[in-house]
Amino acid sequence: MPRRRSRRRTKTEWTEVFGRFQSSGLSRRDFCRREGLALSSFQRWRTLIAAPEEQGEFVELIPSSNADATAGGWTLELSLPNGASIRLRG
Repeated sequence: MPRRRSRRRTKTEWTEVFGRFQSSGLSRRDFCRREGLALSSFQRWRTLIAAPEEQGEFVELIPSSNADATAGGWTLELSLPNGASIRLRG
């Protein structure tokens, strides 16, 4: 049986597909089966055009005013929404 050639969709078309998926209530696999989409393409495009709520929030970096910074060194601390922190000193 010859393999069916899939049609290429634009970014706008994929955005519409994801809108239908959100309102479908189906799993990714079931939605792709119903729409005739390759699950791998669906997942790839979903990553490329992730909705803003899936990308996370903007994190503002604020210069530290501690003693290390005034002594010629620097400190960078990144506090994440989940409570984790990353601290770099130079």
